[in-house]
Amino acid sequence: MSATIKQVAERAGVSAATVSYVLNGTGTVTDATRQRVMNAVAALDYQPSHAAQSLRGRSRTLGLALPALPGRLADPALAEVLAALSDTSAARGYQLLLATPDGERSGAELCFSLARTGRVDGLVLLDMQVGDERALALSEIGFPHVCAGPAPEGSSSSSVVVDNEAAAVLAIRHLLALGHRQIGLIQLPSDLAESEPPYLGYVAALEEAEIEAAPQLVVEGGRREEDGYQAMQELLSLPERPTAVVACSDELALGAMHALHDAGMEIGRDVSLVGFDDMPLAAHTHPPLTALRQPRQAIGEQLAMLLVEAIEQRGVAPSQVVLNARLVIRKSTGVVLAR
Repeated sequence: MSATIKQVAERAGVSAATVSYVLNGTGTVTDATRQRVMNAVAALDYQPSHAAQSLRGRSRTLGLALPALPGRLADPALAEVLAALSDTSAARGYQLLLATPDGERSGAELCFSLARTGRVDGLVLLDMQVGDERALALSEIGFPHVCAGPAPEGSSSSSVVVDNEAAAVLAIRHLLALGHRQIGLIQLPSDLAESEPPYLGYVAALEEAEIEAAPQLVVEGGRREEDGYQAMQELLSLPERPTAVVACSDELALGAMHALHDAGMEIGRDVSLVGFDDMPLAAHTHPPLTALRQPRQAIGEQLAMLLVEAIEQRGVAPSQVVLNARLVIRKSTGVVLAR
């Protein structure tokens, strides 16, 4: 027999109303109380009334779980994914609801609340973390969701990923063909699931050329342009600076460009630079940026199609769609100069 909301309340030492507040995302409760309720829900495997769910029916709404990062929606690369996601969802008869955790709730608690209250029929998870708790929590309760990026081990999540390990190999091979042997890498934060694949491709391509990856040439950046600026300054301060650098996002690449300009260096001549998104701006920088073009429209379309399939065909096995990036060569990369 399934647990009741009263049993959850008793286990957590709160009222049934408080349990309802936590699950519905309404009212005001302390972090400690919210955690006790969530622990009790997990321990008792509490499920809402199936009868109530059937009476409610589908909301015909897909939720988009965004991280609590200032300015994230202003990212032009993300905007292109969201446009394709929204258009494809609408074509299948679904609206799109954007949800961002506030200061009081974690991303997992927000997703759990959206799933329990029926405000959405399924969730798209962006900016996947290593061991992402949102995907693990939704897998635990069997709620339809899809990951934009690598799904965490132990989840039953469908996902849409770009093979950025292979993309990094393309970039490094291009630079090796131009004669570069001292190649730097500016990584995304290590807590992001998409941080590791480019590094693996970087190491693999260097090993293929019988070059050992030097730890000092790999710098972890953040997500912003200023992070790329600082990372490039760190690389330029090395006793033997790199002759080429791959930045794992165009934002990081733009910051790296500013650092090179401020250091009086000519990009493509003194230091070659590769970006990792190929945003529209990349073709109009000075010089135009060589970059790995991410299939952003296809990402958005596939996310919507996978999630709708999971909603309308309950019990369908999780699947992974793998897409490929394409190297677009411009003037920010050139033949290495003799030192």
